Amino acid sequence: MLEGVMLLWFLLTAVALLFVAVDTRNTSEPPVLKWGFVLLTAYTGVMGAFLYVLAAASHCPDCTNGTLLRAGGRCWDRRCIALPVTE
Repeated sequence: MLEGVMLLWFLLTAVALLFVAVDTRNTSEPPVLKWGFVLLTAYTGVMGAFLYVLAAASHCPDCTNGTLLRAGGRCWDRRCIALPVTE
């Protein structure tokens, strides 16, 4: 049982690593960030690919000017988190 789970984890990690390695070639990020995401995905597996997809704004069709609006009009981008909340 444990061998099957480990095999599945390694297969998912390989697919996630391949996805991140291929997709970083299409981004305009500095090479250090590209290698950083590849290494992060190699170490953490699928969770690293999930973080990569969250960090890359070009993957989201609802993004406007590099920020992702969520319910209530507040942004996911770091620039918007510092704004005061008036609720």
